[in-house]
Amino acid sequence: MSIRARNIDLFETVQRDADLLSGSKLKMIQVLFESLCAALSAAQGHGFNHVLERKLQSLSRAQRIIKGLQLTLDTNKQPSLGSALGQLYSYMGARLWHANVHQDNQAIHEVLSLSRTLSDAWQKLSHPAMTKGEMRSMETKTWPVTSSYLA
Repeated sequence: MSIRARNIDLFETVQRDADLLSGSKLKMIQVLFESLCAALSAAQGHGFNHVLERKLQSLSRAQRIIKGLQLTLDTNKQPSLGSALGQLYSYMGARLWHANVHQDNQAIHEVLSLSRTLSDAWQKLSHPAMTKGEMRSMETKTWPVTSSYLA
């Protein structure tokens, strides 16, 4: 690994750790999903470039993140949701194991797609919901189109 790549990895680790320490459980889950998507994207890229060792490292990192997500589940407060997410995380881990053993890039793509969907859902939880009036206002508002928007 080059010095530049190590420095980038170190920066990302420090930034992620700072986010985890400064936020709530919701922020921690969001950071985990961002990291999971990044690890899976890296695994795909390394696979396309035939850099097997880095691909395996990225898949291993993704599997550790999924284990971390499983640890965040609180099945006491919402047993059905916790159980469903637990099963989904187990499925994602199994698919990554399959991707690793069988060099199945489609399995990585599937887990990445699921991760992005879940990440989007967790992001929406952190933003206050719009009222129906605000939504209607957004739907009927006309937005000016100028060349500055297209630049």
